[in-house]
Amino acid sequence: MTSRPGTDEGVRTERRGTVHMQVCAGIGVDAVLAAVRSPGTVLKESKKSLTRRVGDWVVKSSRTEGGLGVLKHTFARARYRAGWLAAHHLARHGVLVPRPVAFIETGWGGVITGNAMVSEYLDGFRNVEQHAASLSEASAGRETIDAFLNALAGAVNALCASGVYHADLSGKNVFTDDGERFYFIDLDGVQLGVDYTDERRMKNHAQLYDSFCDLFDDAIMEPFIHAMWPEGPVPDDWMARACSAQRKRRARVMARWRKQGRGSGRPPRGL
Repeated sequence: MTSRPGTDEGVRTERRGTVHMQVCAGIGVDAVLAAVRSPGTVLKESKKSLTRRVGDWVVKSSRTEGGLGVLKHTFARARYRAGWLAAHHLARHGVLVPRPVAFIETGWGGVITGNAMVSEYLDGFRNVEQHAASLSEASAGRETIDAFLNALAGAVNALCASGVYHADLSGKNVFTDDGERFYFIDLDGVQLGVDYTDERRMKNHAQLYDSFCDLFDDAIMEPFIHAMWPEGPVPDDWMARACSAQRKRRARVMARWRKQGRGSGRPPRGL
């Protein structure tokens, strides 16, 4: 099951005791609650959140962080609702995202103890870093690689043209099943209604360059980066600046990994 561009029409509000939900049309409340309570299959976890697959859905739940999470959920509630709002915004603008299913907040008296977002599971998909690696391992020709990167650049351009900024636009947050259509995930990092400044564009380009630069040389990467520039000539030093930003980004990640005792080797692409 894959999603198509849609709208947030039909979203309804439901309450069950201390649980407050926004649920999309055609989705049963009991099914949502069962999914949120299910252990499912863990896809990703951190001290802040737990992401797991439950059937055809993905459930991303916040964690209490020893009580600190409750303060964050209550006083920075807009931050936790960002992914839900971004999913609907992007779908309305024809940008492919996992279909939003429901958003749940638990609490009482204005205090929010936890939240969860339920969305479509992209069955049969993989992130674009994995797709690119498969092209490299198969010794794909330049035409095939260029077609993949050009299609990805077009999807990124459509994302940015919708009036958003994705603060974590690395390859691990873009999924594909065929190298031609692309779904954006980790929508908590999407900011709505902000100017897409050159500084933000550079950050995104450095993130994407970092995802592929170990697989493809700059003869391939430079046209990809340039394809994500708006109308008009690309600044002569843009590619050099993107390379510099990527090196600094990677150095920061590696330093953080060493501090955490996670080894001195290069972290996976896209981090």
